[in-house]
Amino acid sequence: MSVRTWCKRMAAKLGMGVGSGNPGRADAASAMGRRLRRKFILVAMGAVTVVLTLIIAGINIVNYSHVCKMADARLDYILAGKDGIDGEGEPKTGPGQDAVAGKVATGNRAAVRDVHFEGMTAESPFDTRYFTVSIAGGQVTDVNTARIAAVGAKRAARIAAGLYSKGWTSGFSGNYRYTATVQGDKTTYVFVDCSRELASFHSFLSASVAISCIGWLAVLAIVTVASGAVIRPMVESYSKQKRFITDASHEIKTPLAVIDAANEVQEIESGESEWTQSIHEQVARLTALTERLVFLARMDEGSAGFTMATIDLSEAVDTAATPFESVAVSRGKRLSTSIASGVRAHADAAAVAQVVELLLDNATRYASEDSVIELSLRAVSRGAGKGSAELVVSNAVDELPEGDLDRLFDRFYRADVSRSSKTGGSGVGLSVVRAIAEAHGGSATVSGHDHQITFTVRL
Repeated sequence: MSVRTWCKRMAAKLGMGVGSGNPGRADAASAMGRRLRRKFILVAMGAVTVVLTLIIAGINIVNYSHVCKMADARLDYILAGKDGIDGEGEPKTGPGQDAVAGKVATGNRAAVRDVHFEGMTAESPFDTRYFTVSIAGGQVTDVNTARIAAVGAKRAARIAAGLYSKGWTSGFSGNYRYTATVQGDKTTYVFVDCSRELASFHSFLSASVAISCIGWLAVLAIVTVASGAVIRPMVESYSKQKRFITDASHEIKTPLAVIDAANEVQEIESGESEWTQSIHEQVARLTALTERLVFLARMDEGSAGFTMATIDLSEAVDTAATPFESVAVSRGKRLSTSIASGVRAHADAAAVAQVVELLLDNATRYASEDSVIELSLRAVSRGAGKGSAELVVSNAVDELPEGDLDRLFDRFYRADVSRSSKTGGSGVGLSVVRAIAEAHGGSATVSGHDHQITFTVRL
């Protein structure tokens, strides 16, 4: 049999062929572009929303503080006796005005009259609308509504009595800013009408929110239009990377098939040797690596082609795990399985078998000598986490990897490079495990404690 014949047979057996056309690659790149574009828009608009919210909140807080400050200045102005009233007035009469009799309380006339009041002008005494209520022994004794038309004596007394019963001495009551002064057993409430100021504040608040919303929509339109140009280089880079991986893998497969076929011819003609056996091992290793790289590339493209069905997961896991009992023994370990019967899941049977094989291959390579590798499968409720079944592979290790164990799922990551080279690990097996689990709507996690490492896959 010629070398050419062996090459053709080996290429056919391994399913190798030259060519890198992938009808789904363009669609995958387009889908990735849409995902990146959505993420970019969400992040950008989230940042814009936060900034606009902080700006609007800051401006309106300052504006509200200014309203309160000016109202308090007017209250101080009144209490200092600069309200322009001689203090000898009588309560207004008429409907709703004569509920409380007595002299009008108009402020502390003993206050120093040369105090500077911010914002107060010569016109302030004439445009300040206010009223006062005095309470002694829990009873309203004096009411002054001479400087306001919107509030009658009854209402003024009711407002002040309500505040007095709650023990409140300053703040807002409706549109009125108030403060209370205590002289002996007498408490005097002074209320300043802030209707115009509060109306102006609310008008500014509404306008600022409306303008911000319009600005937000304008930025959204700009970001949406510009996002395509922003993420285009990333999409092109991603597409080129995936094309390179797929094309390179296909290009590598053919020479590997030729090398393996030629090696078999050499063994037929000259017999097996440690050198030809080493060639077989290295070819098998590179073949597995290229197949996994192609698989990951297809997973990224969304073209892995899983055949989803409700399968007997217990049987699938047991079938995939059985061959590794002898593999574990040959590597100086022992495999112990605990597979619950009747566990079913909606999954691809071949993909599940691949997950089991990759996890057990990893465990048999890196577990401590003379240790027991434990594999278990059980059904879990939806409330316990993602998926309906939990596959766990646990084994002892001489030393746990330092840092974040989750990095073990990164492509080509190796916790111990020297040992990986001895055991033949490729660094992509666990990446395939996680990719399959996530494609099934599940998860793949790792944990470690006291020289024991555990991989958990939920499907």
